[in-house]
Order: sequence, then C-alpha cells, then structure tokens
Amino acid sequence: MEETRKFKKYIYISKEVKPIIEDYCSQNNITLVTRFINEYNLEKFMQTELRNLNFVDYLIIDLRAIENLTDDDEIISKITLIRKMYKLRVIIIAEGYKHGNVLLGKIFNLGIYNIITATDDVSFKEELEKVLSDEGMSFGNSIKYKLDNNVISVNQTTKIIKENFIKVKQTVSIGVVGTERHIGATTLAINLTKYLSELTNIKACYIENNNHQSVSYIAESSEAIRFEDMKKVNFKGIDLFSKPKNMSDILSNNYNFYIYDYGALNEMIEEEKMSFLTRDLKLVVSGNKLWELPNLINTFQIIGTDINTYLVFNFVKESEKENFRISLGEYWKERTTFSEYITEPFEVKNKYFFENILKPYLINTDVTEKKKRFNWFGKRGRR
Repeated sequence: MEETRKFKKYIYISKEVKPIIEDYCSQNNITLVTRFINEYNLEKFMQTELRNLNFVDYLIIDLRAIENLTDDDEIISKITLIRKMYKLRVIIIAEGYKHGNVLLGKIFNLGIYNIITATDDVSFKEELEKVLSDEGMSFGNSIKYKLDNNVISVNQTTKIIKENFIKVKQTVSIGVVGTERHIGATTLAINLTKYLSELTNIKACYIENNNHQSVSYIAESSEAIRFEDMKKVNFKGIDLFSKPKNMSDILSNNYNFYIYDYGALNEMIEEEKMSFLTRDLKLVVSGNKLWELPNLINTFQIIGTDINTYLVFNFVKESEKENFRISLGEYWKERTTFSEYITEPFEVKNKYFFENILKPYLINTDVTEKKKRFNWFGKRGRR
C-alpha cells in the first residue's frame, strides 16, 4: 500500500495544454488522470464532468478556464464544496494575477495556499515544485494574497463609470435572507435592486434564489416585460430572474450588482447556506417578536460574526428599538438597522442605509461628505 501511494494522481483544468505541468508530474511519479482543456462554468462542469474526485490527490484549476463563465462567488462556493466532499489538494493557477486581487484573497481565506501566479517558465516551475511537494506551499509563501476585510483593494480591474462612480470591484454579489418566511426578505431584496438600478450607469438585477415563485407572479402583470420564456422579467425598471438553472446565462448580461434572494434560512439546505455565506455582502431580515427570536438565534449560529453581514429588522415598535438593539450585544448592535415601512417594494426606501453599506463597493465621486451623521437606526430627523 505504501508503495502504491508513491504514485499520486492529478486532474487539471485549463484553457490550454500545460506541458510544463505534465512534464514535471511525469518526472515525479504523479500520474495524469485526465485533462480538461476549454472554458467552463464551474457549477455546470461539476454536474457533468467533475462528478467523482475520489482517489485524486491534486486538482489543478487554472482560473483562466473558469473566470469568464463563473462569477467569483460561485468559484468560491464550488471550491469550498469540493474540499468538503473530497480529501485532495486544490492548486490554483492564476498567472499574472497581482497581490490585492479580490478573488485570490477569498481563495486564501479558504485556507488554500497553493497558488501559482508566476508568468515566466523558471518561476512557474519553482512555484509548481512547491505546491506539489509533500508540505505544499506554506502560509508564509501565500500571505501576500491575504486581504484585510476592512480594506477594499482597488486593483487593475477598477473601472470608472462615466464621471460619477468608481467601482472597487468588477462585480458585487449581495445575498438577502429572512430568518423565516414572510419576514420581508423579498421586499428588501427588490427594494435594494431598485435603489441600485436608479444610480447612474449601474446595472443591477434581482435573482430569485428560492422556490417561492414571486417572479412568476410579477410576470403576470400587464406592466411586466417578459424575456426568455419568463425566466427574465423587467418590471418598473428593474430586471428580475426566476431561480436559474445555469448562472452563466445571467452572468452574460454583465451586471455590476447581483442581488440574490435566498428566501427563508430555516428552509435552506446546507449547500444553499454555504452559497449565501460566500456573498460579498449579506443582509439578514428578521423580526423581534418572541416567536421570531428562536430563528434569529439559529441564524447567529450559522453566520457567526461576519463584518460583511448586516441585520435588518421589520415591524419593530419605535419604543422598543433602542433597548432591543442594545440587547443584541456589542458586535451586532452596530450592524443593525430598523427598516422603514415599505408598502411598495419598487419605491426606494432605506436609502441612507443602502448608501452606507455600499460605500466599500461603490464610491460616488460627485458627492461631498454631508455634515450630518447617517442615522443608522432609522430614527426621525434626517432632513
């Protein structure tokens, strides 16, 4: 058995054949199981070609083979799933990627240190030798990819949107979830999409990432414009998608912001919860009634303490807000807001809250800092 395990096995995914990898592995008794040479949507690829990785020691993924058809968060979600299901080493090839790249930062935060960014053959081979060694590339070798969660790095993908906005990330994904049904998650998700869609030259869409079929009901309105067999609907100026089978269809529209409505957290399977946790920004909608608090406590156990997560409470009495906010503890009381009363989801409410949480992702270069402080907890007197 010891002798057999000397000969390790690997699979690699790339846009092109990599002789440097194949030659090195051949010389070091690492057997090629198969190579996949093309561009892929990682989610669909896992469902079709990459369904069994048992007995594979190394999975080598060239980001150039998946980045055009898979958004960053789906890449993170699927890599997380692979590592959960199989005992193997994931090796990332990211030739030419720079320090400060958001995707590499997320990959590093998963605990994946085996990352190759070298572009010349000599350096590439040196890094390849490290990632395929018994120990693998060390934390110290890869610490350069770590991103401080409090800092948004503006890298080479930074865009200027006309004269108004500087985007600090190519695409931003936002997950919205309710602690239970009928608590207002869909209303908030649609309202946020409407807010973003009204900004100059910003494209945003709502994605129904649950089984509630709200988009189907909206599609029945005489005001709705239906596309692609009703999978996409435009209503009151925003694009809404029914639950997608293949995210690449939506990604091809090149939206700047993707708002995912996950529905009720207590109805989600583990993979859906993992998907929610990988979003750039996460909003949790809850109430504070006695019968609503157990689901809120369960939610805290799932999300932990995440600086990119905010709590939004609906239907809280004005007289209860301050005491309830304090009861959430030091960490969450500063990440909590009480929603304005929304009777029409397609009319923007909570504007100041949205402005505040989106500052790290979208900077308005035409607006000077206001002297009045943003009233985080929804009290009167903002004008």
